[in-house]
Amino acid sequence: MTGFDFDTAVEGAWRDFRNHLADRLSALPMGERFSVEQARDFPEGTHAVLEFTVTRAHRMRCTAHVLDLHPTVEFKLEQLTTMTDAGWRLLRDNRLIYEVGQRRVDGLAQIAVDALRVIWEVVHPAFLSGSGPTPDRREARVAVGAIPESRDHLLGMVIDTLEGIAGRYIAVDEDGDIPLPTGALPSWLRVLDDEASVEFFGTLVDEVPDTTAAAEFVAGESVRWAGVKLIVHQSTLMAFLSVGMSAYHRENLIAALGRWLGFMKDVAPEIISAVTGVDAPEHSETDKRLPDPLQTLIVLDPDGTTLNAHEVAKICRYDQSEILRYIYTTQEQYLAWVKSAGEADDADDPDEAAACRHEGEVWQMTTNKLQEALRLVVLRDAGGPPQSTPDNQVKESR
Repeated sequence: MTGFDFDTAVEGAWRDFRNHLADRLSALPMGERFSVEQARDFPEGTHAVLEFTVTRAHRMRCTAHVLDLHPTVEFKLEQLTTMTDAGWRLLRDNRLIYEVGQRRVDGLAQIAVDALRVIWEVVHPAFLSGSGPTPDRREARVAVGAIPESRDHLLGMVIDTLEGIAGRYIAVDEDGDIPLPTGALPSWLRVLDDEASVEFFGTLVDEVPDTTAAAEFVAGESVRWAGVKLIVHQSTLMAFLSVGMSAYHRENLIAALGRWLGFMKDVAPEIISAVTGVDAPEHSETDKRLPDPLQTLIVLDPDGTTLNAHEVAKICRYDQSEILRYIYTTQEQYLAWVKSAGEADDADDPDEAAACRHEGEVWQMTTNKLQEALRLVVLRDAGGPPQSTPDNQVKESR
């Protein structure tokens, strides 16, 4: 045994197990379950059982159960404290859950390893059994898309993805289109009837003053905006972005949505100005800065984890309209960071991609906090409105 370091060997085994587990989780489809279980070679005592699933919000969840903790109350409470301090949530049905975005499966795998070693005192991965991780890490993983069976099936997958991003119900209008948060320039997303594609579209100019000049502009300049097609129809200038979905991938939709929102926010005003001859409004540095309440949330809660709904609502001055505006802003930030992560992937820069995805996840957590605050403000029937303040009195007197 000379030269053999047992501790180093154990750490290496756990590191390999964590990596294998992260690989297995990254390929876990919605609707399937995957478990890691402590071997029952020794029948006495409790045994660790960790179950992994993908939620409807497309988040990766690890679930444990209080019944699998130490049978002695004193030690069980100590274990519960350790787990909740680490970020586990205790539900009323005695389940313990830990959730992350699907891009953070490495972090969830480490959380699972920590629980197995600290809570259940598993010495080595060899003492784990059941449906443990088996894929070869050297095997390349290919993202497998869902094949749409019909327009309604594709529309359902699109809505599921958008609801996962927005954290709320996504409405479809009477034409079957999905309104998008593009501010003063309305735009929509629709699923086409005759092919497996989605299309973003919006009207940039209702009445073009010079259709000939507009057509020349479109012919000469539209190639500058990859994927976006400009069309002059009679006297109307419209923009379209089509994405094929013969095999549906959530990431493709998110990337296209980010590209469209960026186009409508940054490029469309310039196009409108060029076609109409009216200068686009200049944005001052103050306009570009986040609203003060939203900036306050970021300063006080940089990870989106410490403030509760009451505190967020108070920071937002219990203003329903403003909270809605902040929700749209945080969703735009999330999509922008997802887009940047994709660009970093294309540039073969994994560190930058990981940093961008982390920023996106934090913005999504901020969106969730704002939605909780909005629910509190809108549905506070029992508690009534907050105490009157000078600001409230001014609003009420108008």
